[in-house]
Amino acid sequence: MLDNIDKQIISKLAKDGRVSLTNLSEGMDISRVAIATRIDKLIEAGVLKISASLNLDKLNYQTLIVELQVPKQKEIEFRKSISANAKILNCFEVSGQYNYLLICSAKNNNNLRHFIEHDLKKFAGDCKVTLSSNPILPEFVHLKHLEDE
Repeated sequence: MLDNIDKQIISKLAKDGRVSLTNLSEGMDISRVAIATRIDKLIEAGVLKISASLNLDKLNYQTLIVELQVPKQKEIEFRKSISANAKILNCFEVSGQYNYLLICSAKNNNNLRHFIEHDLKKFAGDCKVTLSSNPILPEFVHLKHLEDE
C-alpha cells in the first residue's frame, strides 16, 4: 500500500516529472536519497512509470473515438493487436451496444482511415467512429511512439 509520503511523491511527479529530488523532499521530513529509493521501489513494484507526455493538438494529431462490437472468439487476438498499436491511447471494455471503446490518435485522416479499415474492422462485427476536431483528452497524453510523417 502507498503511505502518505509515496502519495506526496507521486502527486509532485504528476505535476512535473522532471522535478528534482531536492524539490520532491521539500515539505517532507525525508532525505533526497530516501526519496530516490522510494521512487525506485514504486517503479519496481509497477506502481509508477515516469515517461514523457505530448500535446497532440500542438502536433496536429487527429483524435477519434471508436466503438466496436468484437465477437468473443476474436477477443484474445484483438487485445493482443491493440496492446501493441501506438495509435491506441486507451481501451475500455464497456457494456451496451458495443463491447469496446478505443481512444485513438494519428497524424492525419488517411492514417486513421487505414487503421480503422485494415487493423480494427477485421475484429469488429460492428464499428462506430467519431472523429474529434478538438481534443477531448487531457492536454498531454502518453504515446507509445511518434509515427513517421
